[in-house]
Amino acid sequence: MKAIAAGAILLAVSGQASLADPCQDKFTELYLQLDQGVPTKTAVTTEFKGAPATTNDFLYLNQDHYLTVPTSPAGPWVLGYGNVLYQSSDEGKTWAKVREMDTAQNADGARQAKMDNAATIRNTACSEEEVSGEPVDVVAADITVSQGMVTENRYTYWVRKSDGFIVKAVYDTKAPNFEMLTTQVIEKAPELTLPTPE
Repeated sequence: MKAIAAGAILLAVSGQASLADPCQDKFTELYLQLDQGVPTKTAVTTEFKGAPATTNDFLYLNQDHYLTVPTSPAGPWVLGYGNVLYQSSDEGKTWAKVREMDTAQNADGARQAKMDNAATIRNTACSEEEVSGEPVDVVAADITVSQGMVTENRYTYWVRKSDGFIVKAVYDTKAPNFEMLTTQVIEKAPELTLPTPE
Protein backbone atom coordinates (compact mmCIF):
# COMPACT_ATOMS: atom_id res chain seq x y z
CA MET A 1 0.00 0.00 0.00
CA LYS A 2 2.85 2.37 0.90
CA ALA A 3 4.48 1.71 -2.50
CA ILE A 4 1.22 2.41 -4.33
CA ALA A 5 0.72 5.68 -2.46
CA ALA A 6 4.32 6.74 -3.13
CA GLY A 7 3.88 5.92 -6.82
CA ALA A 8 0.73 8.00 -7.04
CA ILE A 9 2.49 10.95 -5.41
CA LEU A 10 5.43 10.66 -7.79
CA LEU A 11 3.11 10.68 -10.79
CA ALA A 12 1.22 13.68 -9.43
CA VAL A 13 4.43 15.64 -8.88
CA SER A 14 6.16 14.71 -12.12
CA GLY A 15 3.05 15.29 -14.21
CA GLN A 16 3.70 12.92 -17.08
CA ALA A 17 4.98 9.40 -16.50
CA SER A 18 6.46 9.33 -20.00
CA LEU A 19 8.91 12.07 -18.99
CA ALA A 20 9.95 10.35 -15.76
CA ASP A 21 13.57 10.68 -14.68
CA PRO A 22 14.51 7.79 -12.32
CA CYS A 23 16.97 9.96 -10.38
CA GLN A 24 14.43 12.76 -9.95
CA ASP A 25 11.77 10.23 -8.97
CA LYS A 26 14.10 8.80 -6.31
CA PHE A 27 14.88 12.25 -4.93
CA THR A 28 11.18 13.16 -4.88
CA GLU A 29 10.32 9.98 -2.99
CA LEU A 30 13.02 10.70 -0.39
CA TYR A 31 12.04 14.36 -0.04
CA LEU A 32 8.35 13.60 0.46
CA GLN A 33 8.99 11.29 3.43
CA LEU A 34 7.90 12.76 6.75
CA ASP A 35 9.90 10.09 8.61
CA GLN A 36 11.62 6.77 7.95
CA GLY A 37 9.03 4.59 9.67
CA VAL A 38 11.30 3.57 12.57
CA PRO A 39 12.62 5.27 15.73
CA THR A 40 15.79 7.22 14.95
CA LYS A 41 18.61 9.14 16.59
CA THR A 42 20.02 12.02 14.54
CA ALA A 43 23.15 14.06 15.23
CA VAL A 44 22.47 17.49 13.72
CA THR A 45 25.10 20.14 12.95
CA THR A 46 23.87 23.58 11.86
CA GLU A 47 26.27 26.14 10.43
CA PHE A 48 25.16 29.68 9.64
CA LYS A 49 27.68 31.46 7.45
CA GLY A 50 29.83 33.70 9.66
CA ALA A 51 28.76 32.07 12.94
CA PRO A 52 29.98 29.10 15.03
CA ALA A 53 28.36 25.75 14.34
CA THR A 54 25.73 24.41 16.75
CA THR A 55 24.90 20.76 17.39
CA ASN A 56 21.99 18.83 18.82
CA ASP A 57 20.65 15.31 19.06
CA PHE A 58 17.17 14.71 17.69
CA LEU A 59 15.50 11.59 19.08
CA TYR A 60 12.38 10.49 17.21
CA LEU A 61 9.85 7.82 18.10
CA ASN A 62 7.03 9.07 15.86
CA GLN A 63 5.25 12.27 14.81
CA ASP A 64 3.66 12.48 18.27
CA HIS A 65 6.80 11.85 20.37
CA TYR A 66 10.26 13.35 19.81
CA LEU A 67 13.02 15.12 21.74
CA THR A 68 15.65 17.73 20.83
CA VAL A 69 18.74 17.88 23.05
CA PRO A 70 21.11 20.81 22.33
CA THR A 71 24.70 19.61 22.77
CA SER A 72 26.84 22.58 21.68
CA PRO A 73 26.07 24.97 23.11
CA ALA A 74 23.99 23.22 25.76
CA GLY A 75 20.47 24.48 26.26
CA PRO A 76 16.94 23.51 27.32
CA TRP A 77 15.63 20.19 26.06
CA VAL A 78 12.45 20.37 23.96
CA LEU A 79 9.97 17.49 23.91
CA GLY A 80 6.96 16.97 21.69
CA TYR A 81 4.50 14.53 23.22
CA GLY A 82 0.94 14.07 22.03
CA ASN A 83 -0.37 17.53 21.26
CA VAL A 84 1.85 19.39 23.73
CA LEU A 85 5.32 20.92 23.46
CA TYR A 86 7.38 20.80 26.69
CA GLN A 87 10.71 22.25 27.79
CA SER A 88 13.18 21.10 30.45
CA SER A 89 16.04 23.15 31.90
CA ASP A 90 17.32 20.26 34.07
CA GLU A 91 18.09 17.59 31.45
CA GLY A 92 14.68 15.97 31.57
CA LYS A 93 14.15 15.74 35.32
CA THR A 94 11.16 18.11 35.16
CA TRP A 95 9.09 19.44 32.27
CA ALA A 96 7.20 22.69 31.75
CA LYS A 97 4.41 22.96 29.22
CA VAL A 98 5.26 25.50 26.51
CA ARG A 99 2.15 25.29 24.36
CA GLU A 100 -0.46 23.02 22.86
CA MET A 101 -0.27 22.04 19.20
CA ASP A 102 -2.27 20.03 16.70
CA THR A 103 0.12 17.26 15.69
CA ALA A 104 -2.17 15.80 13.01
CA GLN A 105 -2.83 19.20 11.46
CA ASN A 106 0.90 20.01 11.55
CA ALA A 107 1.66 16.75 9.74
CA ASP A 108 -0.98 17.50 7.10
CA GLY A 109 0.51 20.96 6.62
CA ALA A 110 4.00 19.51 6.28
CA ARG A 111 2.78 17.03 3.65
CA GLN A 112 1.12 19.78 1.62
CA ALA A 113 4.17 22.04 1.89
CA LYS A 114 6.40 19.23 0.64
CA MET A 115 4.06 18.57 -2.27
CA ASP A 116 4.16 22.26 -3.21
CA ASN A 117 7.95 22.43 -2.96
CA ALA A 118 8.43 19.17 -4.88
CA ALA A 119 7.19 20.87 -8.05
CA THR A 120 10.46 22.89 -8.04
CA ILE A 121 12.87 19.91 -7.89
CA ARG A 122 15.58 20.22 -10.55
CA ASN A 123 19.24 19.46 -11.34
CA THR A 124 19.09 16.00 -9.81
CA ALA A 125 22.24 13.91 -9.58
CA CYS A 126 22.63 10.30 -8.48
CA SER A 127 25.82 8.41 -7.67
CA GLU A 128 27.16 5.72 -5.34
CA GLU A 129 29.58 5.82 -2.39
CA GLU A 130 30.46 3.86 0.73
CA VAL A 131 29.62 4.97 4.26
CA SER A 132 31.14 2.97 7.12
CA GLY A 133 31.99 0.24 4.64
CA GLU A 134 28.43 -0.06 3.32
CA PRO A 135 27.33 0.91 -0.21
CA VAL A 136 24.96 3.87 -0.40
CA ASP A 137 23.12 5.75 -3.11
CA VAL A 138 23.80 9.48 -3.10
CA VAL A 139 20.77 11.42 -4.35
CA ALA A 140 20.86 15.21 -4.70
CA ALA A 141 18.80 18.01 -6.22
CA ASP A 142 18.07 21.71 -6.10
CA ILE A 143 14.72 22.72 -4.62
CA THR A 144 12.94 25.98 -3.82
CA VAL A 145 11.26 26.09 -0.42
CA SER A 146 8.55 28.74 -0.07
CA GLN A 147 7.22 28.31 3.47
CA GLY A 148 7.95 31.28 5.73
CA MET A 149 10.40 32.75 3.25
CA VAL A 150 11.68 31.71 -0.15
CA THR A 151 14.99 29.84 0.03
CA GLU A 152 17.07 28.11 -2.64
CA ASN A 153 18.44 24.78 -1.51
CA ARG A 154 20.67 21.88 -2.49
CA TYR A 155 19.56 18.75 -0.65
CA THR A 156 21.66 15.56 -0.65
CA TYR A 157 20.65 12.18 0.79
CA TRP A 158 22.90 9.17 1.45
CA VAL A 159 20.68 6.07 1.28
CA ARG A 160 21.92 2.65 2.44
CA LYS A 161 21.40 0.15 -0.36
CA SER A 162 20.70 -2.81 1.92
CA ASP A 163 17.53 -1.37 3.47
CA GLY A 164 16.78 2.03 1.86
CA PHE A 165 17.52 3.87 5.13
CA ILE A 166 18.75 7.48 4.92
CA VAL A 167 22.00 7.46 6.95
CA LYS A 168 22.99 11.04 6.19
CA ALA A 169 21.38 14.19 4.79
CA VAL A 170 22.89 17.59 3.98
CA TYR A 171 20.76 20.69 3.40
CA ASP A 172 22.56 23.68 1.86
CA THR A 173 20.22 26.67 2.18
CA LYS A 174 20.56 30.15 0.72
CA ALA A 175 18.13 32.93 1.68
CA PRO A 176 18.23 36.68 0.99
CA ASN A 177 19.72 37.39 4.45
CA PHE A 178 21.60 34.22 5.41
CA GLU A 179 23.27 31.01 4.28
CA MET A 180 23.00 27.83 6.33
CA LEU A 181 24.38 24.30 6.06
CA THR A 182 22.65 21.53 8.03
CA THR A 183 24.17 18.06 8.29
CA GLN A 184 22.24 15.13 9.76
CA VAL A 185 23.85 11.79 10.59
CA ILE A 186 21.04 9.33 11.24
CA GLU A 187 20.87 5.88 12.83
CA LYS A 188 18.06 3.51 13.67
CA ALA A 189 17.19 3.44 17.38
CA PRO A 190 14.85 0.47 17.90
CA GLU A 191 15.24 0.53 21.71
CA LEU A 192 14.59 4.27 22.02
CA THR A 193 12.41 5.47 24.90
CA LEU A 194 11.49 9.07 25.61
CA PRO A 195 9.99 10.93 28.59
CA THR A 196 6.20 11.02 28.93
CA PRO A 197 5.24 14.06 31.04
CA GLU A 198 1.90 13.98 32.81
